[in-house]
Amino acid sequence: MKSLLLAILALLIFQGCSSKQYYNPQESSMFEIDKKVVITPSSIETINANGATTKDGRIINNFGISLFKLQDGFQYINNSDNGIISGNKSGDIYLSETNTTINFRTNVIAATLKENLLAMIFSDNSYGLYDIKENKFKLKEYLENAFINDTRVAMPVILNKIILFPTLDGKIVIVDKESFKVSRTLLIDSQNDIKNIILLKTIGDTLIAASDNKIVSLNKGKYTTKDMIIQNYIVDDEFIYLALIDGNVLKLDFDLNIVASKKFKFAKLHAIGLDKEKNIFLIESQGYIISLSKDFTSEKVNKFPFYDDEKVYVSGDKIYFENKLLKLD
Repeated sequence: MKSLLLAILALLIFQGCSSKQYYNPQESSMFEIDKKVVITPSSIETINANGATTKDGRIINNFGISLFKLQDGFQYINNSDNGIISGNKSGDIYLSETNTTINFRTNVIAATLKENLLAMIFSDNSYGLYDIKENKFKLKEYLENAFINDTRVAMPVILNKIILFPTLDGKIVIVDKESFKVSRTLLIDSQNDIKNIILLKTIGDTLIAASDNKIVSLNKGKYTTKDMIIQNYIVDDEFIYLALIDGNVLKLDFDLNIVASKKFKFAKLHAIGLDKEKNIFLIESQGYIISLSKDFTSEKVNKFPFYDDEKVYVSGDKIYFENKLLKLD
């Protein structure tokens, strides 16, 4: 009886594995990796919405790879006007532009510094606004714990009159910058297990926000929302580019109208990038890089040395994966 049960279990596992389907392009050619890929000093250890930290303490962000290294145990969080923000799991935040360390007891996972105001999201789903000159909180609020979240937590946004806090339970809390009181709360996603805000960006009069499962636009007073499972995204000054979990790639305007789309059947798209001409590049888990023209009318697929367990961070036209850098220009 025991051997029969083992045989049935093995058969079920085999059937489950054999039924899984993978992206398989009809045509591909060898990618000239010697001209495009650069070995970096260290492998990526952690990633957030704004950048990555390597195993030897360097940061990777929109400026590239740093020559300096963070203190032991610290990880990159965000840029500030004249420096960077980093933190550790003990609740310490280091502000390089003032060369100060502040302890908040709870792990800070997202932070934005503007002049004397430090807006933060904590790992227990509380959020706060701290005055670094007065050394005190102007606001501290606690929300319901959110235990499951995507590591790409969006950063708070500090504007002229308001501050936007993206929470781990699918909300955007709007705080008045003069009174330091909550003026409004926008509910982005309340239906899913993983619902923290992974994208929060303002472009002129437009607010774009997204969780893993939903994207929202507030464009010149018009509110639009769409349900879609987002794998990766890019937002520039004209369009939103999304790679979805089902292999679809979308180009949206700021009202979330689909300008162009392309489906790559069974593709698992680990990263999406744009070159300087706005052509799209996608890294696929089976070891391919897909080049898609900006009008989505032509594509090219090349073999590419990538493994689906490698950590990936995209900055502009550069794709970092493990200890390698792919330049798209």
